[in-house]
Amino acid sequence: MKIVIFFGLLTLSLFVFLYKPAPIEVIEIKAEILNIELERQMALRYLNDLRQNSGISPYSYSEILEKSATAHANYLITNNTTGHIEVTSKQDFTGEYPSNRAAKAHYNVSSIAENLTSNSLNYKRSIDDLFSAIYHRFGFLDFISDEIGIGIVQNSTDSNKNSFVYNMGLKELNRLCSGKGYHGNEVSAYKICADKTLHIEKRVFLRALNKEKKMSKKIVLYPYHNQVDVPPVFYNETPDPLANHDVSGFPISIQFNDYYHHKVNLLSLRLYKESEEEITNTLLMNSHNDPNKIFNSNQYALFPLERLEYNTKYKAIASYRIKRKVFTREWSFYTRKLKEPFSIVNTNNASITIKPHIKHTIYFKPIDTHDTIKNLKFPADVHVSFLDNNTIELTLTTDNTDNFKLQSDMKVVQIKVE
Repeated sequence: MKIVIFFGLLTLSLFVFLYKPAPIEVIEIKAEILNIELERQMALRYLNDLRQNSGISPYSYSEILEKSATAHANYLITNNTTGHIEVTSKQDFTGEYPSNRAAKAHYNVSSIAENLTSNSLNYKRSIDDLFSAIYHRFGFLDFISDEIGIGIVQNSTDSNKNSFVYNMGLKELNRLCSGKGYHGNEVSAYKICADKTLHIEKRVFLRALNKEKKMSKKIVLYPYHNQVDVPPVFYNETPDPLANHDVSGFPISIQFNDYYHHKVNLLSLRLYKESEEEITNTLLMNSHNDPNKIFNSNQYALFPLERLEYNTKYKAIASYRIKRKVFTREWSFYTRKLKEPFSIVNTNNASITIKPHIKHTIYFKPIDTHDTIKNLKFPADVHVSFLDNNTIELTLTTDNTDNFKLQSDMKVVQIKVE
């Protein structure tokens, strides 16, 4: 899976993100035709559930940002491409950058944040993938955006191709940029409006940001306490926080709201399985050792360097110092449950018994940090769909299928049919 950050945004120190699954050479079941309006409604609801349960105020919906997001999603599908930058000569061009497209849709601020995914199964897969990647997660769990527009476009001739585009902004800044602006000393003003003749006075700008920050909790944890159905895996981003890993565990993050905490020193962040066994093969990342210099000083993430397990409860414990006082925070979450029947393959050669017409989940447990399933081959009467790059759902569609092989670049699984 691949995620790309193209450039930072002006003034607000936000980032533009792209999510694109790594190509898997496999014949999959054609995706269903999306109910676009329902997907949009469910995406907003799901995002707001994640934000509110994490301690951040929910998004309100912006039809203007939806317009800019949909325009870009349509451009991506029309031109069979991905990314945030549009080319003037291409069909359905509406603006080179997200800010240009938002301005064309009559959004008044010169900088917005944009996340997007390509070819996601549905809204939940799209958002889960973005939350598995730490820079994307911080993009959705920031303290200075409160409105969103969601654009969803599916290819009319190939249902497996779609684009989910998310444009985020701050209502109060949009309101300020629709007014008369500030005509005083430019040193004490911000040039954040789409109309470059308008400036926002510094104290007014900061008041708008602080008003939004004040509505969120002092500390934001993800996964949040008692969260369920947490994906156990992270693959990669571009730029990549874990350049030497193609597969690793779902990162644990903690953010300190700088409206309340100007200086926090995280002393430790540890992860434990339900058996109280500590996960020690980890990397704690902060603004100092983030290889891409995207974390701010109040953002921290613990990367398990191996996949987490399915069907498992985990506990995180953070220790941090504020001024001279040390605090401890403990919380738990539950990884995604695989429904029976499922099998775990942890060798390059294995054997599994299955029954026709019953969906069987197969998890190919990575044997190293580069072990994902590539070029999977199987008979034509077998339906396969990917839950992630190590986990498939397999269904025999006929009663008379003989025993067969699942074969990838590195693994062979003998399938015995009952």
